[in-house]
Amino acid sequence: MPGPTRLHKLFWITLLTLPLLFTCREQGKDAYRESPPGPAFINDPADMARKAASIDSLVQHRFKPRGFNGVLLVAHRGQILYEAAVGMASSKRGDSLSTDALFELASVSKQFTAVAILQLMEAGKLSLNDSIQRFFPDFPHRGITVHMLLAHRGGLSNYMYDADRLWPDQSKYLDNQQLVQLLSEQPQQRWYTPDRRYDYSNTGYALLAAIVEEVSGMRFRDYARKHLFEPAGMQSAFVINPKRSLPDAAVSGHTGYFRPVTTKYFLNGVVGDKGIYASARDLYAWEQALFRNKLISASSMALALQPHNPRNRRLASYGYGWRMYTTLHGYEVRFHGGWWRGFKTLLVHMPEDETCIIALSNKTSGANIDKAAILSILYGGLAEADGQEE
Repeated sequence: MPGPTRLHKLFWITLLTLPLLFTCREQGKDAYRESPPGPAFINDPADMARKAASIDSLVQHRFKPRGFNGVLLVAHRGQILYEAAVGMASSKRGDSLSTDALFELASVSKQFTAVAILQLMEAGKLSLNDSIQRFFPDFPHRGITVHMLLAHRGGLSNYMYDADRLWPDQSKYLDNQQLVQLLSEQPQQRWYTPDRRYDYSNTGYALLAAIVEEVSGMRFRDYARKHLFEPAGMQSAFVINPKRSLPDAAVSGHTGYFRPVTTKYFLNGVVGDKGIYASARDLYAWEQALFRNKLISASSMALALQPHNPRNRRLASYGYGWRMYTTLHGYEVRFHGGWWRGFKTLLVHMPEDETCIIALSNKTSGANIDKAAILSILYGGLAEADGQEE
């Protein structure tokens, strides 16, 4: 009897004999805005099947032997081309991963925070030029705007590095409002003058989530559920509440030696820079909703995708929750990765033809998915330029 991998492969290749178009879930009554229809693609089933088989070979012969343990979803030209789960959900139970498994999205969560801020901007409840002091008058560092936090130009040091000093009782969870209070009462030394340069900042996005709470009057997890997850059709996504047990579908993160990493960690109470759990299908629904202007307007999305930082020799440009670069063949690539306590994640969007790559791993070592190799299969020897992450 063929094993799970073989059955899965045969299942998807069978599906690819029909041009199955992805259909967005019907919006609920609380949807933020209507979604324009996506483009219709006429695909060659044989070509799509060949690409799917090539990606499966890449997973089985390169990614898996190097230690990839997670879920990979690739959508191309309006349909899900490939979807597979590789490895175990838990080293303790030894159970196989499912494509429905929920992963901590780590820094991919930042784009959700950015969209929440842009929604509040559209509603006239804040401006991107507002200073932190509009929301938190006692915050000690001046001259930092909402825009600078979104674009990683606030110059603030990373709260995680000083967390032990700031919050010595680690039996209690730190949350975003408490973090703001701590940073106000025990100021960290600023790393750079505001807007002087790009410097990736978890602190900035934790502050942005606190601003969402302050402006909306809702906990960030409740705001995300009502205004982000539900309108996007993300049926199982949630923001972690470390005081509550995770649902059964949520997998454990693991070290490179596949030792489980506990979620009972005091910094898991701070969200916005991390903290969202979702499945690969959830994240695909998010990508579809976002780029069809279902959550924010086209003009706000253009702001999020505008390079607000000059490109240097190594890094992609950064917008609001998205990195971006152009390949040597002129294709635009928009993406973000993440890492946090046993999880590594990646989301890639190609506007050319609605290509989306989602890689969610619950093991840190060997988790890196070579997006260039996948893009080469999809586009035929596509070369990248300046697309590396920090």
